[in-house]
Amino acid sequence: MSIRLLNAKRLAQELGRKEVGPRERGYYLVASILVFVAFYYSGLVSANPLWSWLSIYEAVVFTLITVLGFAKAYEAAGGDSNPDFVVEFTCLYVPVSVTTIPLVWGAFWAVTLGFRETIVALAESHFQIAINLSRIGGNFFGLLAFLAVALVQAITFYRITRLFQIVRAEGHGG
Repeated sequence: MSIRLLNAKRLAQELGRKEVGPRERGYYLVASILVFVAFYYSGLVSANPLWSWLSIYEAVVFTLITVLGFAKAYEAAGGDSNPDFVVEFTCLYVPVSVTTIPLVWGAFWAVTLGFRETIVALAESHFQIAINLSRIGGNFFGLLAFLAVALVQAITFYRITRLFQIVRAEGHGG
């Protein structure tokens, strides 16, 4: 059995057919932690200044997306009738995050580097959004980082929830 770093759909099929053994499941658990560490300590993932209103708002939104996302994923996985939810979720997280995080943060960096002068000009303008962001300790770069954080989490849970449909279909002779 090989670890599926990029093919979440195939992994979902294999999970549904119970073809992912305990050793591979353990590898996915380690890989999920390493994926998180690699992306978030690489410097490619930016965050808002700690303890600013924008970072607090970001934390609240991140938490809400996580709670709602887990609830939806748990329901899609079969809820209480699926004793393998945690293992399946952990396994699916790896290929989903390996493909979602670089896409969203790549777009963030493309926009922030490609339109840097425009973003700085907007931040220094008298547009109401620039004034409001300034009042809460943020700016347009922080707003873009906030959107990237929220999008990664929302897209990840959306994709995992959809993949649980495949896991369940394969598990029922799909």
